[in-house]
Amino acid sequence: MKSKPDTVRLDAWDLRILAELQAHGRISKSELAKRVHLSASACSERLRILETTGVVEGYYARLSPSLTGGVIFVMVEVVLDRHRLEDQRHFETAIQGISEILDCWAIGGRVDYLMRVAAPSMAAYQEFMEGLLQVGLGIDQYYSLIVTKSVKSNSPIPLSAPRQR
Repeated sequence: MKSKPDTVRLDAWDLRILAELQAHGRISKSELAKRVHLSASACSERLRILETTGVVEGYYARLSPSLTGGVIFVMVEVVLDRHRLEDQRHFETAIQGISEILDCWAIGGRVDYLMRVAAPSMAAYQEFMEGLLQVGLGIDQYYSLIVTKSVKSNSPIPLSAPRQR
């Protein structure tokens, strides 16, 4: 596992590289260098640093849910029955290996976590949630919010003037 530093200084060149990668993840290194107006070697070195420091976490293909066999998305608000650190860690560790849970965020407010779950149907989603309740993750309550259509998703992170992370 990579050790991430506490801060990474991003300059204007880094921000240009990151903006291009967010828009065109499959871009070749030589084309990336041309677009950000750097030599291929300088651009490649900056990209290597951005990857090894964890600023760039990975490269992904965005798939069309309607063309990959159909899937429904459900936003699930989760409330744990106890709020001890070990209970939170148990829940967070356990969900890492569950492929139906696409994203999970710890949040503040009336619920503890917000998850984005994919399922082939509502019946499959309900069966999934019933199974999740039975495996002892400490879920006290959950609330299902069915996604009816995607209005905006996978937007790039806004990048501006150089800053520290």
